[in-house]
Amino acid sequence: MSTLQTAFTQFHDNIKLEDENQTLRDKRDILLNKLKDEISTDAASYTTFNQGSYAMNTGIKPEDGDYDIDVGLKFDINKSDYTDPVVVKKWVRDALVGHTQSVSIRRSCVTVQYQQDNEPIYHVDFACYAADNDDGKLYIAKGKEFSNADEKHWEVSDPQGLIQLVQDKHSGKDAEQFRRVIRYVKKWKVRKFSSDGNGAPTGIALTVLAYNLFSPSSVYDPITASRSYNDFDALHNLIKNIKNKFSMIFKDSSIYYTISANLPVEPYNDLFDKMTLKQKTTFHDKIVAMDDKLEEVKKKTTLSEKCTLLQDLFGSDFPILTTRSMVGSSESA
Repeated sequence: MSTLQTAFTQFHDNIKLEDENQTLRDKRDILLNKLKDEISTDAASYTTFNQGSYAMNTGIKPEDGDYDIDVGLKFDINKSDYTDPVVVKKWVRDALVGHTQSVSIRRSCVTVQYQQDNEPIYHVDFACYAADNDDGKLYIAKGKEFSNADEKHWEVSDPQGLIQLVQDKHSGKDAEQFRRVIRYVKKWKVRKFSSDGNGAPTGIALTVLAYNLFSPSSVYDPITASRSYNDFDALHNLIKNIKNKFSMIFKDSSIYYTISANLPVEPYNDLFDKMTLKQKTTFHDKIVAMDDKLEEVKKKTTLSEKCTLLQDLFGSDFPILTTRSMVGSSESA
């Protein structure tokens, strides 16, 4: 018999980005081999690691088809010897330029974009780090090639520490539900926010909110000695906790809502700092609307009605299922 958990399981299967998309992994490996072969003899030695949602296993399939993977390059350098961190990015850019039509230095990485019929289909982001520093910390190179000097700097960073924290937050089946719920919230974000500018919370901001506010939801059956997980309740509880984290402020004769969440590793920055008060208020209003919708779902009596409301939140990837009665007839939708 189909249940709401059945629908969430199918939804998760529809949106989950596998640990590594094979095509993208192949492209990454090709680029890493090209980097090794073509990087300047002036460049320092380096080691590589995966970072981002791939490494944390919280990725979702992109609706625009532009898959991405994040790679960290830890160069054996002291940041004090490179006052201009863009020099290090140029080592990477110059080694990879010409591999595709677009290899560019961005503020936090070097991006290699793959296209098909002039449309982006996937890209690989290379973040460059100084790894041999006096304080033993890792620093990421920030700044674009033609940025002003004050916009080029080294920033302390701990991407592998963040990955480890997220991976260790929960264990076993609880961890699986934790990652599923993060994916649900990311999918909701994609459906409800424009992809332009800083108007939407970042994926890492939503992940950190879940890191701080998520609690597993399951019921133990002593007869079968197993747990039944309830993703709807886990998601709803998280959304309520996020809603309660907002604070109301009064400014310029208007009411706004604000929220903050600090990265749990260095540099411990507020992940909502780049959002304006208006954007944070929009985020608040969308969270409240999501909470209201989930409350409405709870009040519906048929599975198809519940699924229809959830499809309003998540799009067509969320299936509309029906519950079959004891005599085998379908429910009325």
